[in-house]
Amino acid sequence: MNKAPKSNLNGKRRKPRGRKPHSKTARGLVIASISLLSVLSVLMIGVGVYFWRLYSLMGHNQGVTGDFIDSLVPDEMNKDYKDISDYTVIEEGASSVAEIPVRTNTKNVQNFLLIGIDTRKSNSFIGLSDAVIILTIDTGRKEIKLTSILRDTLVSLPGRDRNGDGKDDYSKFNASYSLGGFNLLSKTIEQNFRLKIDKYITMNFAAFQEVVNYMGGVDIKLTQAEAKWIKVGSAADTYHLNGKKALSYARIRKLDSDFGRTNRQRKTLTAMFNKAKTMSIGNLNGILNKMLPRVDTNMTANEFTVFIFNSMTYFGYKMDKTFYLPQSGEYRNAPEYGLGSVLLLKDPAQAVTDLHKFIYN
Repeated sequence: MNKAPKSNLNGKRRKPRGRKPHSKTARGLVIASISLLSVLSVLMIGVGVYFWRLYSLMGHNQGVTGDFIDSLVPDEMNKDYKDISDYTVIEEGASSVAEIPVRTNTKNVQNFLLIGIDTRKSNSFIGLSDAVIILTIDTGRKEIKLTSILRDTLVSLPGRDRNGDGKDDYSKFNASYSLGGFNLLSKTIEQNFRLKIDKYITMNFAAFQEVVNYMGGVDIKLTQAEAKWIKVGSAADTYHLNGKKALSYARIRKLDSDFGRTNRQRKTLTAMFNKAKTMSIGNLNGILNKMLPRVDTNMTANEFTVFIFNSMTYFGYKMDKTFYLPQSGEYRNAPEYGLGSVLLLKDPAQAVTDLHKFIYN
């Protein structure tokens, strides 16, 4: 026999205890939330798989060698490294390169080395670094900058002492990669130009030609002499170049000098960047799938994912500032080194200071 509900002191019957049932609306919200979370989880897994697949297409550390004795102080012992935050003004007046602190990436400024290898083998990353460009991404100012270091610039090679005099050998800048891969190249930049750049992206000339073709060619404004040289016309005008012609254009040297050649390399990269801006996500994805197997890098999977994830944002940045080292008139030929035609910086400390100002200020 069921018991009747007890009365309280006022004589009113108490309501049966128990949890109030959910309304249909609340139940629907719970189901919708669970469904949404499930969909998001699947999407995140899919995105992760997609980025991992892209990452796995690339070569990793194929251009890295350590076949040299590093004469630089190990990173953890070097007290010179300086993180310049909030665009600190670069100080001038150093009397030697050694007095200038080694600069690194900052919160807003990240540097990558773009390395072009002089080889016609699609999957080879061994050879002279015919093009070395510092790619600077400035997220604070929303800018992308390109800096060329000319191949014939005279530099000291850390840890290489063939004559046993206890001093680092001198050589042309483009020899550093062929002698010690990215390890020696990065240490050479660190020692001579006081920049510590940890990440690189390498592409050889055969792959570069293929990538331009994948993009459907690029439009570049040529001088009359340039147009005649690569045999696309006889007048100064903007021409649509396929991969073969774009590579020929970027490699022109005898027409003027290495200064002109590196300028053409920067113009070609800028043209490719501008072309990519106009392409659909589907087309860009197709290019990535074809391009990445021709690329070598030491970026980690996480670093690569962030780089690719932010790439659409980078398309909104300006890419109109370039620099080159040595600057015109700030070098002399130095036959006394026995290396043929080399470019010796007249004032190395000022040259390095100017380089830092361009990148960080």
